[in-house]
Amino acid sequence: MTSIDRDGTFAGYDIDLLRQVTGEVAIPVIACGGAGSVEDLGEAVHAGGASAVAGGSMVVYQGPNRAVLINFPGKDELKGVLE
Repeated sequence: MTSIDRDGTFAGYDIDLLRQVTGEVAIPVIACGGAGSVEDLGEAVHAGGASAVAGGSMVVYQGPNRAVLINFPGKDELKGVLE
């Protein structure tokens, strides 16, 4: 589920919308749009009910010719917010 209002803003996922969707469907939901920190990933899972998260702009530098991965959180950092 992508919140187009939050996409690319780094303001965090739309947790209220995410909670509404995950509360109504019986399928896994992937949160997308708005991640700006590792804590946002955990909030989407724990407060929003997401089964998974996507964090594109948060971890990718978008240069003029191609995208280059520059800032991916470490395993321990991810475990800290997702467990």
